[in-house]
Amino acid sequence: MSYYARRWAIEVFFKDAKQMLYMAKEQSNNFDALIACHSLVMIRYLLLVYILGKRQMSGPVGPLFRELSDDQNVLVVAQSLWEKVKELLLGSRQVLCYGIEPDVMNYILDIIEKTIIDQMSIASAKL
Repeated sequence: MSYYARRWAIEVFFKDAKQMLYMAKEQSNNFDALIACHSLVMIRYLLLVYILGKRQMSGPVGPLFRELSDDQNVLVVAQSLWEKVKELLLGSRQVLCYGIEPDVMNYILDIIEKTIIDQMSIASAKL
């Protein structure tokens, strides 16, 4: 029974690694690159298991992986959206910010950007 339990854990690892972490999907003719890719997949899996432990959760890593993936997608979209808004504000500075000194406008944008980056750091660090 002990042997079967260990073997089952290994099978679950390979299933999750292949489905979620794209193990064996890399294309390379270099053996060292293949070993490096497999090692990185194993490290990512161990990080997911570590996060499960930190959150005092048990069970499969799939739901946690999807949650973290969704959180990362939200952060990427927020960053992209902020870049577009900042570009728009800088491009239309004369019209929107008439009477505001360029240095003051840059200072305000820097404060907003720092706040966004800080919030993204907090969201990323909740692991």
